[in-house]
Amino acid sequence: MLLALTAAGCSPDGGPGRGPAALDVRPLSGATALSYADAVRLHDREERAVAACMTSRGQSYTAQPRTASARNEETNPYGLLTPEKAAQDGYGLVGEYLYRRSTPAPADEPRKAAWQQALTGTSAHRVSLRLPDGVSLEYSTDGCVARARTEVYGADWNTVAPVTVALANRVIGAVEADSGYRAAVRRWSSCMTKAGHPAKDLQAPREAVDSRLRKAAADEDTLRALGRDEIRTARADADCQVETGLSQAVRDVQRGVEKRLLTASDRKTVASYAADRRKALAATEV
Repeated sequence: MLLALTAAGCSPDGGPGRGPAALDVRPLSGATALSYADAVRLHDREERAVAACMTSRGQSYTAQPRTASARNEETNPYGLLTPEKAAQDGYGLVGEYLYRRSTPAPADEPRKAAWQQALTGTSAHRVSLRLPDGVSLEYSTDGCVARARTEVYGADWNTVAPVTVALANRVIGAVEADSGYRAAVRRWSSCMTKAGHPAKDLQAPREAVDSRLRKAAADEDTLRALGRDEIRTARADADCQVETGLSQAVRDVQRGVEKRLLTASDRKTVASYAADRRKALAATEV
């Protein structure tokens, strides 16, 4: 029905000849998503807590700034894209490169073993976690990083946070393996081919731009040309996503996946994660 309405130039939610407005679909009802401003606030609070902990242990530590930009923080994990964002910044790849070039990360300094142990902890206090996406994680509870996170978010954060992120990754993987999702991507791919930007999956256009970025960075004119190509491709991408109703299809598939995949215990963990982060953000406003 959607395709028929679009072909007739009368889509139900968008403008003439377009599908419904694009949705920013994210796993776990967006529980792991965070605005750039909030990410910076939490990062800065964590860094201050780490610095205080290191000072108490007789070690010097300079709080590190958050180096990623807003575009990197807020990229949709499925590769969904709105026409507005595509027209403004493409996929954000050239823009992110320019941002990082203008604000390089602080250089790492060689550190003594005592400093590193104070920061990340000792093997005697190492904890191993097997995460829901199959990844194994280790951290030491006596390090200043772990202590700072406990101070900022609460006693269960060092477990709740990685488990929640792993659950989100597991949902994304299951969505992308679903036949309904794959059918939606094929419709989008067909649209992209007709628009002159063939791509087999949602990451392919980004990968094509990224593969050219290192060489283009050596010449400013080439870099600007790549930026223009990126925006042209991203605009076609976003238009095809709207015209084929891709984000609505992802939303529907994700709802089914989460209903099937997440246990009551998983949902409790996600709720705890969200509550801990809300409290931590509220504390940054004091």
